[in-house]
Amino acid sequence: LCMEPLLIWYQDTNMQSVVYELNSYMEQRLDTGGDNKLLLYELCNIIKTATKADGFALYFLGECNNSLCLFTPTGAKEGLPGLIPSGPITFGTTIAAHVAKTRRTLLVEDIMGVSRMLFCCLHSNLAWASVAIHQVQVCRGLAKQTELNDFLLDVSKTYFDNIVAIDSLLEHIMIYAKNLVNADRCALFQVDHNNKELYSDLFDIGEENEGKPVFRKTKEIRFSIEKGIAGQVARTGEVLNIPDAYADPRFNREVDLYTGYTTRNILCMPIVSRGTVIGVVQMVNKLGGSAFTKTDENNFKMFAVFCALALHCANMYHRIRHSECIYRVTMEKLSYHSICTSEEWKTLTQLSLPSAIYKEIELFHFDIAPFEDLWPAIVVYMVHNSCGKTSFEQEKLCRFTMSVRKNYRRVPYHNWKHAVTVAHCMYAILQKTTGIFTELERKGLLIACLCHDLDHRGYSNSYLQKFDHPLAALYSTSTMEQHHFSQTVSILQLEGHNIFSNLTSSEYEQVLEIIRKAIIATDLALYFGNRKQLAELLATGELDLNNRAHRDRVIGLMMTACDLCSVTKLWPVTRLTANDIYAEFWTEGDEMKKIGMQPIPMMDRDKKDEVPQGQVGFYNAVAVPCYTTLSELFPPSGPLLTACRENLAQWERIVQGEDTSAWASTDEAELSETSDSGPVKVDN
Repeated sequence: LCMEPLLIWYQDTNMQSVVYELNSYMEQRLDTGGDNKLLLYELCNIIKTATKADGFALYFLGECNNSLCLFTPTGAKEGLPGLIPSGPITFGTTIAAHVAKTRRTLLVEDIMGVSRMLFCCLHSNLAWASVAIHQVQVCRGLAKQTELNDFLLDVSKTYFDNIVAIDSLLEHIMIYAKNLVNADRCALFQVDHNNKELYSDLFDIGEENEGKPVFRKTKEIRFSIEKGIAGQVARTGEVLNIPDAYADPRFNREVDLYTGYTTRNILCMPIVSRGTVIGVVQMVNKLGGSAFTKTDENNFKMFAVFCALALHCANMYHRIRHSECIYRVTMEKLSYHSICTSEEWKTLTQLSLPSAIYKEIELFHFDIAPFEDLWPAIVVYMVHNSCGKTSFEQEKLCRFTMSVRKNYRRVPYHNWKHAVTVAHCMYAILQKTTGIFTELERKGLLIACLCHDLDHRGYSNSYLQKFDHPLAALYSTSTMEQHHFSQTVSILQLEGHNIFSNLTSSEYEQVLEIIRKAIIATDLALYFGNRKQLAELLATGELDLNNRAHRDRVIGLMMTACDLCSVTKLWPVTRLTANDIYAEFWTEGDEMKKIGMQPIPMMDRDKKDEVPQGQVGFYNAVAVPCYTTLSELFPPSGPLLTACRENLAQWERIVQGEDTSAWASTDEAELSETSDSGPVKVDN
């Protein structure tokens, strides 16, 4: 192509100003984000002027890319598609169809008399326009991506700053979704898989407030997942792009009838979380176009991923709120049934102990069993005698004691009787070690012993952990012990039950920490390391009760000694208590057998004849070393060690066959007669 005539032609026709005008127009359309069809139409107008043409026709591809549509700017400017079908793309029809089919420029000289120079000008300008439009599209795509990134960041901030306003979050998402694909309306339906329905209560009413769409929260509408385009998307998880809604038999007209709105075209996208459709976003009526495009689909797919996250969080938040409501109602019912009545605590204030008890209660081997009705009064007496009558308000102490009793379950061993027995052992130790422990420690240790097995279910920590009990998920170590402390705090927080209300905030924190550490120390798994460390400190003479860590170890050993004190009672009491212990052990073993697991021997009912040998092993490995170390720490506690050794000797005689009458294996029915109640299910 000779360039000199073309240059002269450019100068003669002032094409420099035309190019400048084209550049300015392209920049303006890029800034305003105008529609490409109108952009091309205006470019054609400029080229028409430059080529002194009488007119032009601008065609676009039809929906399936196999036909042409004539563009009319009047409809496009009014928000309508502005496309008139002009026939298929094939040979032998029209010049425009021929060019679209061959994808080559065609000059028909005889019709218009157009010079070859004008043809070159037209060809070069259209080529330039094509490049320019591509550049515009790339820039617009980057701008859209930046806008999307900014939006996702903004929504993330909105969600984390104000998680309560979940409807506002959904509105925020729907507003941007409309802008993203240039839709007139937007709807978001959630999926109710249980009832196989779609539902929504947030609607785009087509109004604006300060330039932003208004969404109205109204009565929830529901319809079957088997109906409509949204229903099909919810069932199949596939994207649907419907150019003519009323021509599609899948379209559900019920929503239009309900809202009074006319739907022309639809882009419907599933919101998928963990492989399940949890919602459907439906864009309605493309603005400035005949239908939603493939580009709209691709943009919306990316956005739907974030919609899934937002909707998942919304559902999770609502489930949490619902669970909180259930929790509050449950706690209200639990409080009603776990708090003592006014008659119960008032009756306790009137109880008095027989004079014979005052002497016996100071002895380590004191058996509380014959005085069941007086157990609460024994607790009050021990607290008053150890800490002083003015240390607690009488009414609060009585309320607390009776409510603690009510929160012990009727299990064979870890029950109210065991709690009072352990508290008595601690009382006896404190009475014989005056001047060693502070008033706060004495208060904390007596209350810790009384509460150390609150709400025990009769099952071991290992059992709860093995069967993934909720308590094991809540407390991964010392499961039941942490639960016992939690129950203690819960009772203290009940109205009229805070026996430590007269303490300062600092003293209150101290006494709660004493109680916590003491209760946790009753986890037998912690005993072995604790006793070993204490024995080494005693052997080396390094034990210092003014050292907080040493003092905690001493208190931990005292709690173990009190928890095991049934082995230090007179033989008849020790034997009956062993029955109660094994009633719980064997119940746990039975549960394990039901699911095909083999319990350890001491929990296997079929090995009940091995109980005496097991007791000998327990005394030698746990009990005797415990009371030996305790007697070295506090010599006045020596009677505990003496009684423990006497009972060990009794078990050894049974093992050797010298006194078979002292122990006879019993059936579950007989065991339950010596207990407060029979077995209890673990999930209660």
